[in-house]
Amino acid sequence: MAAAAPAAAARPGAALAAALVALAALTGCGSAGSDAPAASGPDIVVRDATVRIPANPDVAAGYLTMENKGGTGDTLTGAETDAAEEVQMHDTREEDGAMTMVEQQEVPIGAGETVEFSTGGLHLMLMDPADLEVGDTVALTLRFAESGTVETEAAVVDPMDGSDGSDGHGHHDHHDHHDRRSG
Repeated sequence: MAAAAPAAAARPGAALAAALVALAALTGCGSAGSDAPAASGPDIVVRDATVRIPANPDVAAGYLTMENKGGTGDTLTGAETDAAEEVQMHDTREEDGAMTMVEQQEVPIGAGETVEFSTGGLHLMLMDPADLEVGDTVALTLRFAESGTVETEAAVVDPMDGSDGSDGHGHHDHHDHHDRRSG
């Protein structure tokens, strides 16, 4: 019977250790009252979206800035608009001394990172766009692997008149995925 006493005494210690491990795991999951829900996942903000009047009626270029204010990365997997038959993502690169466009199937955006779609780099190509005029607005839907869809509006601009499409509001666009709008 003397051997049973140490085993019985060890059980309360094991139960206490298991309770502490469980408590530590629950504490690491955060609480319902946490002020930082964005840290748990990506939080994509899109701003400064523009679409240029097409120089060629078959394509128009789109530019924007994406910022991930969240705690984990995400990946842009595509885009669409009713203003064009198709939207492709391209990157302009120098290959063998010549500039070339390479279609991108996805564009990663890490936690805390900003990715710019701009002239001479990443950009959207709107294939077979509708008739666009300066001052029009093009609704874009961006698809992300984690965040789902993000809606934004792009001002139609004419690059030949030096306009950036800004009306003083900066075209801060919508990062909420549940129909709340900011800007």
